[in-house]
Amino acid sequence: MVLEKFDVSITNASKGMALMLILWHHLFYEKPEMGLIVFQAALLAKVCVGIYVVLSGYGLSESVKKRGLELGAFYKRRMLKLYMNYWLIALLFVPIGVWFMDRSLSSVYGEHVFQGFLLQMLGVHMFTWVGYGYNATWWFMSLIIVLYAIFPLVYTLIKKFPLSFLAFSAWLMFVPIPLVNDWIFPFAVGVYLSQKDGFVKLLVWLDKQGKARFITLLILTIAVAWYRQNGWLFDSTRADAFFAILLILWTTELVVFSSIAKKAFEFVGIHSFNIFLFHTFIYYYYFPDFIYSFKYPVLIFAVLLGICLVISVGIEKFKEEIGFDKLI
Repeated sequence: MVLEKFDVSITNASKGMALMLILWHHLFYEKPEMGLIVFQAALLAKVCVGIYVVLSGYGLSESVKKRGLELGAFYKRRMLKLYMNYWLIALLFVPIGVWFMDRSLSSVYGEHVFQGFLLQMLGVHMFTWVGYGYNATWWFMSLIIVLYAIFPLVYTLIKKFPLSFLAFSAWLMFVPIPLVNDWIFPFAVGVYLSQKDGFVKLLVWLDKQGKARFITLLILTIAVAWYRQNGWLFDSTRADAFFAILLILWTTELVVFSSIAKKAFEFVGIHSFNIFLFHTFIYYYYFPDFIYSFKYPVLIFAVLLGICLVISVGIEKFKEEIGFDKLI
């Protein structure tokens, strides 16, 4: 079965897969005592960032293909939605830390509480003295806001000079641009795949191989995963654009052939941005002893995922009650 369109349900399922990788990575990448397989899997799971960046470029490009690239409307719609969701999670979770978990703003920002918190809420904290600030996971906001800001330029250049700009963005990975240098390339790849229907073409190519497509995917995935950990040129995150695409293809194969998997991954994906924003509070800042008390890695992971999903569902219900989407 070949997809005719790589639609929002597939991208949501892929975000669900990426969210689960985020949880596994954060839970165990500093826990070698959990065993070699768990630890190495946690290191590889950092590809979750690459998956989100590729899907962000792809999703923004798909939106523009439908609506057209009108800069004012794009920035108003996309940036406002990004910030409003970010601020809501901060409004819900930071007071809990300040009032009940002995994590005061002054303990994080020192004498410059107002300036520090403001910079973090603007999402520019990773480019300032604030650093990770109140929640280390929020470093990604500094990255995604920059990528959103440059998207119209990236979209236009890829449309006019597709391969040349991809090559240029790959070269930028070796230029010391703070934070964003490793991620412009996977972002541009996502835009390129949207403009060229790349995911559908890749799936058609795999489908022509019949059952051997799984062997092809497996060989490619193992090779890229090994090179990501051991290669001298595209080490670590520099190979993540390719690793991310392979994992997205695996997810697509799974959800196409299993309606149960499709519903599960898509459900997690719909809640992925909420959970990304607050999960660190649950497992690291506020309740680490409880989360890790379940001892077994799979059980620890399942408990954290379950708790995060329940909280996110509650947040979505709250957003409905206050008319949050209408505010945006």
